Amino acid sequence: MIQQQDEQLRAELERLQARYDFLLAAVDNLPNPIFMKDEDARFFFFNKAYSEFFNMKRSEYIGKTVLDLDYLPPEDRERYQSEDLKAIQQLDVISYDATFTAPDGDDHPTYYWSRGFEDTINGKHGLVGEIVDLYKERKIDVYNRSVLWDKETELVESGNAHSHLVLFDLDNFSKVNEKFGHMKGDEMLAQFAGFLRMESRPTDLPVRYGGDEFILVLNDADVKEVEAIAEKIRQRCEKDLLMPDGNAVTVTAGICAIRESDNIDSIAGRLQEHIAESKKQGRNKVIIMN
Repeated sequence: MIQQQDEQLRAELERLQARYDFLLAAVDNLPNPIFMKDEDARFFFFNKAYSEFFNMKRSEYIGKTVLDLDYLPPEDRERYQSEDLKAIQQLDVISYDATFTAPDGDDHPTYYWSRGFEDTINGKHGLVGEIVDLYKERKIDVYNRSVLWDKETELVESGNAHSHLVLFDLDNFSKVNEKFGHMKGDEMLAQFAGFLRMESRPTDLPVRYGGDEFILVLNDADVKEVEAIAEKIRQRCEKDLLMPDGNAVTVTAGICAIRESDNIDSIAGRLQEHIAESKKQGRNKVIIMN
C-alpha cells in the first residue's frame, strides 16, 4: 500500500515538474524581456530576451537585487529598488518610459512595466515585469501590414499596368536568429528596412508584411523600372546585409502587377507560393509573376 502511494506521489511530482518546465520554456521564449522577483525584490527569474538585452547571465544575477546591477548609476539602482519594494508590498503597477544602454552600445528607449502580485496559495508577494524595446520597434522604419488594408481600396482601384507589388523574402533568415540570437536578427531586419527605403522612390510604399517578409508597392512604374529597383535592393543585401561571421543574408523578390480584381493579401499569397517554388531552383534573385 505504501509502495503504491509512493509511486502515485512520484508520478504526480513528475507531472507537475513537466508542467512547470513547459511553462518556464514558454516564458523563456517570449520576444520581450520578462523578469520576476521575489518578495525581497531579488531576481527569481528572467527570460532569454532579458538576458540578451542587458547581457546578464542567470547564474550571476538570480537571487540578487537591482542594487547589484553595476551597469546602472548608483542613484538609479536605489530608486528602482525602492520602486520594486513599494510595488511588491502594495501590489502597485509601475509604468514609464526609460532609456537603457544595451550591450551594443546604443541607448535604447523602452517602455517599462511591472506589477506587484500576491501568491495566494503561499501567501507571498512578488513582482513581474516586461520591457518593450522601442528602439527595436522604431528602428524597423517601414509601415506595418495594417497600412495595406487601410489603403487597399485605393491601391487596387488605381491598379493598372503601372502599379506593382514586390514581395521580398529574406533567404534562410531563421538561421540568423538560431545562430546569433533574436537581437541580431532584429538588427538585420531593421537594416533591410533601411535598404528598402534608400533604394526605392519617395512615392513608393515600403511595408513589413510579417516575419522576414517585406512588401514594396509602386505606382507609376512599368515592370522594367520595378525590376530595376528590386534588383538594386537584392544587390545591396548581397553586399551589405552581413552576419557577424561575414556571410551575407540574401533576398529573393517576386514582382506582380496590381489589378482591379485583386486584393493585396491574395497577390502576396500568390507571390509567396511562386517564390517558394522558385527557391527550389535557387535563391537570391528577382522573379516576375505574370
